[in-house]
Amino acid sequence: MPRPHARTLFPFLLTFLGGLLPLRAQAAGQRGAASEPPIVTRLPAPDAATAERLITIEGVASVRVVPTALRLVFAVSAVGADGGAASTATRALASETQQRLVNGSIPAADIDVDFIAAMPVYEWRLETQNGKDALVERQVSVRVQYNLHVRTADEAAAQRAIEAATSRDGVSLLAVDYWSEQLDQQRIEAQQRALAAAQQKAQRLLAVFREPPRPVNVHESTTTLFPHQLYRSLPNAEDRAASWYSRDELPRLPASRPLQVYYRGLFADLDDATEAMPGARHIEVVSTVRLYFEAPHRAAPPAGR
Repeated sequence: MPRPHARTLFPFLLTFLGGLLPLRAQAAGQRGAASEPPIVTRLPAPDAATAERLITIEGVASVRVVPTALRLVFAVSAVGADGGAASTATRALASETQQRLVNGSIPAADIDVDFIAAMPVYEWRLETQNGKDALVERQVSVRVQYNLHVRTADEAAAQRAIEAATSRDGVSLLAVDYWSEQLDQQRIEAQQRALAAAQQKAQRLLAVFREPPRPVNVHESTTTLFPHQLYRSLPNAEDRAASWYSRDELPRLPASRPLQVYYRGLFADLDDATEAMPGARHIEVVSTVRLYFEAPHRAAPPAGR
């Protein structure tokens, strides 16, 4: 027979857990319940044959680099009856945009104009051919596009440049790139930290052997992850309006929704990483160092090899 306090405790636990589970489900739903594969791939477990010959110890370190410059890329385009008219209109819009940027404290030397393309513009026209109506695609104009590359020192200046450049129709922001003048030095620091992490792990883990294994090789790989590589797109949530049917077949106009994109930063299984959570858009320099040791007491190779 169950004790009285057990009967009282069980409903209490159900109530308590019932209050926690929805919170966890909601927290997962805020990220679309999206799975996030690691950006930094770690060393997998060795197979039996490799484990009998080698011991591999890996150290991975990351260094965050504050960008020293940003590049904004704007598309500037205009339409004209022919290529000449479109090119003239686009150059005028590009010059006007450049002036707005200069007026917004962007030096003219930090603005570069890049011609991209002259593209025909088509539209469908109803025509009669062989006694039958048909929609025929006809060229009606030409669109010319230039790109403006704008260098800024920080995100505050970049935001001012975006507001100044996109205040007119025909100008849109294509990309924001980040750069740092200290990347070479930071690569060396990341390699040193990764090597130190691997050596510290080797000192701890190889202590299980009576005689220290002999090192036979080392491998290093260093990569630079820029902020645009550290953004994530979540799957669209099921937040659409409920189905509705009508014999009138009225058109449906969906509501606008924000982009399911956010700056995730580098969350990875690192041996040496910055303790603070990613917030600002940083450049991540990630280095991996693998130390290879000869497995002790391994079997001698067969004769003749």
